[in-house]
Amino acid sequence: MAELLRRLDRALGRVLLDPEDPTALGLVRIAIVAVLTASLLTHVGAVAEYFSSASPLHGEYARLAFPSRFSLFFWIESPLLVQAIFAVGVVAHVLWLVGLWTVPSSIVAWLVWVSMVGRNPLLYSLPDQLQMAMATWLVCMPSGRGLSLDARRRGSRPVPVWCRRILQLQLAAMYTATGLLKHGKTWHADGTALYYALLNPYNRHFDAPELFATLQPWVLRPMTWLVLVFEIGFAVFLALHALRDVLGRPRWLPDLRPIVLGFGVLMHLGIQSAMYVAWFSPLVIASYLAFLTPDEARRLVGWIGGRIRRRFR
Repeated sequence: MAELLRRLDRALGRVLLDPEDPTALGLVRIAIVAVLTASLLTHVGAVAEYFSSASPLHGEYARLAFPSRFSLFFWIESPLLVQAIFAVGVVAHVLWLVGLWTVPSSIVAWLVWVSMVGRNPLLYSLPDQLQMAMATWLVCMPSGRGLSLDARRRGSRPVPVWCRRILQLQLAAMYTATGLLKHGKTWHADGTALYYALLNPYNRHFDAPELFATLQPWVLRPMTWLVLVFEIGFAVFLALHALRDVLGRPRWLPDLRPIVLGFGVLMHLGIQSAMYVAWFSPLVIASYLAFLTPDEARRLVGWIGGRIRRRFR
């Protein structure tokens, strides 16, 4: 019994509780917050029209329209004050990105996002929910312990491995849920879902119906089914990835990350180039960095740093 409990404790530690070098989590913070910052800056120039009394929907009408939402901008409606709060949010994002006063800056940045989404949810779509989810998780994590100005001042400290696991689980929940929601003939029987998505004038970047019709039987139909398998199967991939770590990464259990995440990167690049999905694809690809181990993250950071130094010599 004692040996069984020891093994269970060891497995639980490897999956959730063991401390690890903070470089990987710091790299994830930088990547995700960079996407959040870029997304935030797309609001510049229309902040007052979106979130203040200058909006067509404002005051009591806005509160009645979105009764379940929270937003500072339900009570602070002056265009100048709203713009000032937005500017503070931009500064907070930059501080969060470089890891300076990471905890307070992340909370301020998160509060600004909650206020914008709550005040005008019609600006945002289903993919933007991942943006809020990832921001919320990062606020709850000690992501400033690695690759940050805070770490330079205070020294680098370990972080629990559950931080990366939670981000991985969030991706698996997103993929598997959306995969299971994709039902009907266009996904399962006909394999025409991607074809119709590319023809939809609301989504498409290119008006090329003849080209898409030609590609449908040979490219788009198999890709439709492959995307469905990828999304539903992502939970299985995550379980196998965690099992591999629990078992000490044995050779008989292969590392599936290059295949699964490589396909995901190509899929999202294709989606981004063909359809309007705003910042969804960059955010998902940035979140893939949660699958890097600390050693892999250090090597990647070292390679990037070396390239930058050579560039500016």
